[in-house]
Amino acid sequence: MNVRISATSLKEKLPPELYYGAHLEGSIGKSTGQGWHGWNGLCPFHNDRRKGSLYINKVTGGFYCFSCGAKGGDILNFHQDRYGLSFRETLSQLGEVLHA
Repeated sequence: MNVRISATSLKEKLPPELYYGAHLEGSIGKSTGQGWHGWNGLCPFHNDRRKGSLYINKVTGGFYCFSCGAKGGDILNFHQDRYGLSFRETLSQLGEVLHA
């Protein structure tokens, strides 16, 4: 099934909490301290053993690993980098999940 959806529409329908909860199940730690809008977790881009290495912004979906330097501005960047997909493939794959 080839689902066509815009990046903006996809991000509106698939909030960071839902996306990361499904794709990093068991890898996300507790929320970061007061005033921070994010989680700490294990980074899937390297052999991580410290749950504090990866920071994920709950609002934007942006991520940054303090160990390996992996970074991106939203869930689309994360999905594309993690699975080695093109931008169009990422939109199509996540769009299919939403319409399943």
